[in-house]
Amino acid sequence: MKKELSDAEMVRKMEHFQRIIRWRSMFGWLFSGAGLILFIVGLRNLHNLMLLLNGFLFFGYGLFMVWQAKKAKEKIS
Repeated sequence: MKKELSDAEMVRKMEHFQRIIRWRSMFGWLFSGAGLILFIVGLRNLHNLMLLLNGFLFFGYGLFMVWQAKKAKEKIS
C-alpha cells in the first residue's frame, strides 16, 4: 500500500528532483567537453585508438545525459 505524501513532502521531493536534473545536465556538459578533448587528442595520436574511442564514448554519454535532463525538465514543467 502506497503512503500518501503531504504537500511539504511533495515539494521537498520535487526540489530534490530538480536539483538532480540540474547537476545531471552540468555533468553531462562536463563529460561532453572531456570527451571532445580526448577525441581531439586521439585524432592527433592515431596510434592510440583507445583515446579516440574513449573520447567518442564520453562525448556521446555526456550528450545523452544532457538530453535526459532536458527531457525530465520538460516533463515536470
